[in-house]
Amino acid sequence: MKYWYLAYCRPKEEERAKLHLHNQGIDSYYPLVLTRKIIRGKITEKIEPMFPRYLFIHMDIDEFSPIKIRSTRGIHHIIGHGSHWDKVPAELVYQLMRNEDDDECRKVASRLPKPGQKVIIDEGPFSGLQAIYQEPDGEQRSLLLISMLNQDIHGSFANNCFRCVTD
Repeated sequence: MKYWYLAYCRPKEEERAKLHLHNQGIDSYYPLVLTRKIIRGKITEKIEPMFPRYLFIHMDIDEFSPIKIRSTRGIHHIIGHGSHWDKVPAELVYQLMRNEDDDECRKVASRLPKPGQKVIIDEGPFSGLQAIYQEPDGEQRSLLLISMLNQDIHGSFANNCFRCVTD
């Protein structure tokens, strides 16, 4: 009977392991997410593994040699205790697959809002005030617009000092 197992891959070799498992006739899956990050002052979107270095494998352990699986290119080892591999609940894997198919679920809740989006400042003297996100200010900071005392004030805040307003 087929079960889901979890493989720990070599760094950045999930895709390679998936390809080599496919060549052996073994189904595998690793969920991807769309992340937004500031790199060199610019917001970039990149699709990355949800669980870096982990790959779900769907197979019948009696049908394939464990040694063959462990020696597959890209795979470091299978999660388990000694020669006993731990099974992953199938419903968990299928839920990840369903969520990945939903575009809204693919986008990771990012700390970096889009320009014009409302944020709440969580730290410092402006704590509790609402502001409008303007743009990144380097890799660690962002420019915010605060309306206070009938004036608009521009300020540079650390990216971990504010959060997006949820409607």
